[in-house]
Amino acid sequence: MGVYQRDLAASVAKLNMMAGHARPADLASAVDAIRAAAQVEGRLPVVAVARAIEAALARGERGVVISGWITMLGEAVGCDRNDADCTSAYLAAGAVRLAH
Repeated sequence: MGVYQRDLAASVAKLNMMAGHARPADLASAVDAIRAAAQVEGRLPVVAVARAIEAALARGERGVVISGWITMLGEAVGCDRNDADCTSAYLAAGAVRLAH
């Protein structure tokens, strides 16, 4: 794992710790920072999962759903692929795992 991936992974770990007690606006801000950093590096799966978290927060989702998406975000950070197929796979997996 390169320096950039470690930085993203650390940001996701911090987000995960925040998830249980932070205000939704604070979570959204942290997710936005992760998404922006990933966008610069062309990390498409990370960007897509971050957008899914932002959308879930905007819909009023909390708790297990947000924690599940944060787990998916961490998995996307650890992935070395950055193509559209991989991005679609992460979003589909998140939708299946977190359907309620």
